[in-house]
Amino acid sequence: MSGPDVAALNAAFPRYPMTVEDKGWVYGVWYCGTAWQRVVLHGQYPPGFLKRALALFPEANDILHCPSGTVEGPGVTVDLVTDEVRRPQVQASADAIPLPDSSFDLILSDPPYTKEDSARYGCPPFPLRGFMREARRLLRPGGHLGMLHTYYPSYRRRDWRLVGLIAVVTGFQRATRMFSIFEKPEEPRQQQMDMSDGRQP
Repeated sequence: MSGPDVAALNAAFPRYPMTVEDKGWVYGVWYCGTAWQRVVLHGQYPPGFLKRALALFPEANDILHCPSGTVEGPGVTVDLVTDEVRRPQVQASADAIPLPDSSFDLILSDPPYTKEDSARYGCPPFPLRGFMREARRLLRPGGHLGMLHTYYPSYRRRDWRLVGLIAVVTGFQRATRMFSIFEKPEEPRQQQMDMSDGRQP
């Protein structure tokens, strides 16, 4: 799978400031206002965010949302909780998803940001480190993980390549969130370095 397609995104949203790709990085500011949307679930995606995220990956055929919250597609939805507004196809913890290895081109995630947020959702604190391991297992080589959070998470450079950071703004006096985009390398980074040095991994 190819990387983020900035041209496709900008063509899909011509009225907004351009998202930029430079020196292998994708960056920009997405304004996703919340003024007229009724909140169904605390912390749900800002209006228009999912459409933009999907437009950035037009070649992604197999998509996973975890935790999915109120999202119902496209793709497979996974959440720890099932209730009147959360109807995941798979009910599971984000660090133990019962799906096969290398099944997805794209994984999108907007987890609870704090212990207090998790309590509001009726679930334990989000297992971020375990989820990053699961995401890597579930992605095909060259696949991408996009995570919306208040910061971009720490990661192992052997396992991931950070390819994008996009600020997501929702309105006056509201917290700005970060959409971090990670790529699963075609082969482990250490193996790449060993091969470039002429040494066997």
